[in-house]
Amino acid sequence: MSNRPISMRCWLAFLLACTLLAGCEGTTPSRPQSAGAEREMARAERLSREGDARGAAKIYEGIAAQSPTELRNRLMLRAAREYVRAGENARASDILKQITGSLPTADFVLRALVGAELSLQANRPDAALAELNRIPQPVQRESLADVLELRARALFALNRPAAAIVTALDREAALRSQEEIKKNRRMIWEGLQRSAAGNADFSVPPGSTSVLAGWLELGNAALVAARNPFTAGEGLAQWRGRYPNHPANSLLEEEVLPQLGIGLNYPAQIALVLPLSGRQQLAGIAVRDGFLAAILQQDSASRPALNIYDSAEMGAITAYRQAIADGSQFIVGPLTKDEVAAIGSSGEASVLTLALNQLPDETVPPPMMFQFALDPEEEAQQVAQRVVTDGRMRGIVLLPNNEWGQRLFRAFDTELKTLGGAIAALRFYDPNARDFSQPIRSVLLIDESRARANALSAALGTRFEFEPRRRGDVQFVFVGAQPVQGRSIRPALRFHLAEDLPMYATSDIFEPSVDANNDLEGVIFPDMPWVISPDAVSTELREALRKHWPVRARGRGRLYAFGFDAYRLIPLLKAGRFGREHAIPGMTGQLSIDDKGRVRRELDWARVSSGKAVPVDGAKSAELR
Repeated sequence: MSNRPISMRCWLAFLLACTLLAGCEGTTPSRPQSAGAEREMARAERLSREGDARGAAKIYEGIAAQSPTELRNRLMLRAAREYVRAGENARASDILKQITGSLPTADFVLRALVGAELSLQANRPDAALAELNRIPQPVQRESLADVLELRARALFALNRPAAAIVTALDREAALRSQEEIKKNRRMIWEGLQRSAAGNADFSVPPGSTSVLAGWLELGNAALVAARNPFTAGEGLAQWRGRYPNHPANSLLEEEVLPQLGIGLNYPAQIALVLPLSGRQQLAGIAVRDGFLAAILQQDSASRPALNIYDSAEMGAITAYRQAIADGSQFIVGPLTKDEVAAIGSSGEASVLTLALNQLPDETVPPPMMFQFALDPEEEAQQVAQRVVTDGRMRGIVLLPNNEWGQRLFRAFDTELKTLGGAIAALRFYDPNARDFSQPIRSVLLIDESRARANALSAALGTRFEFEPRRRGDVQFVFVGAQPVQGRSIRPALRFHLAEDLPMYATSDIFEPSVDANNDLEGVIFPDMPWVISPDAVSTELREALRKHWPVRARGRGRLYAFGFDAYRLIPLLKAGRFGREHAIPGMTGQLSIDDKGRVRRELDWARVSSGKAVPVDGAKSAELR
């Protein structure tokens, strides 16, 4: 959505005047209230123009609370719009639910835009399109650019690049300034990267214009640029040779190419601080190897100098100090939670630092420290978003009775409640057990079914044939499990009459080995592209790892991808490119940096089929069992 505020001062004055004449449920506001409301409205519009969206939203809410129904609805709608701009999506959703009754025709577009933006940010592009399709046609010119932008973004998210590009080109024709046109072309490029990461079809439809054909062919090069920019230059150069007059050339020249190859803006010297001995040695080596794989693909003339320090041998703080003393301008690491907490509280973070784990929630990170982690809680949140996207609002949860299981529960439960869903029942199981029948029977209420049958049999004084039933008030089961437990829980759920319940899990349940996953048939889970994406770039890097380090590839592949992406993030952090608009498709997911300095990963989705992780279109997993 654009930041062009929609002025309401004229109709506000009109409605307030009508209220003064006609009264509202027998009460007539005084003229000072009308003048005060107009002043507050002017202040809200000013704050919106200045970028203080949250301040504007609060004012709109305050005026709405004192206004008659029609005016209240319109003001609440504008408050929701400002909360979306402020990134407070939960509050915006709550406000939309409070808008009762019909809105004036003039506000149909704004209602659809706010709803579509919320749906897109919740990873529900199909719902976003449904919102936009409610807008009366033809769309008014002042709203056309906003409507087409959201429609193009939704189509890209649905892996329909041809339709998305056509929509974006229609939008470009409606734009007036060169800056807006540049932003529109940047949106197409970013959409191509996302579609390429989702293995979209970039074939050119018959009768396409050269502009559309050029954009679609650029999608093939976009994938390489997204996953591995160090090898993208040649493909982009070939494309430019075929389309020398294409409008995307200016974007490539001014923005894309400077970020690739020798144009990547890395510091002159960086340091890698990892545990390369001791208990965490294997994890540290896997991250180091992925980091080195990325740096070695960069042109040798533009590679930064790299120093590597063993945090297990030296101690994290000593290694960190030594890296700074040796002249490092950027430090990646340390890796373990304890090491990261030690650096975070030491006051030593005086250069840009990408910690490879997260600080405790109550800790305020130093200004120079960013955090990148393979966070199971973030995965649990995305599972909650997925089940709601799939239309499944009520389910049961099975988690291990340990600290990891508690963390998954808190993240999943909070996100599910925020989205309007609910956990019908929760059971924690013993992760060291071999038989999980008891917690499964309990959570499915099978024991209660059997108890009722026994009581009835006793009351009647006779025995009869009985088949227990599981509860029928749930639509999904969410399981937190490591591969060993998962391979037992999935068949047990089937045995205990839950065959038809879709089972969701975090990536921990899946091992990248066909033989290890035969008992997980049908499980839906999020994971990094490194594991589940069949694209050529990911496949090439996986094969290189298997060829050169076959032992590490079996158990540490995700950490290898983690190290690869850590190197990719350095120039993004150095340039201060934060927010979803600067997201890059990495090997560990779609990566962006939030305003707290945490790297967020948006994962791909897969379903286990014949032991393999088969990629699932995020908008279509509701069709799968």
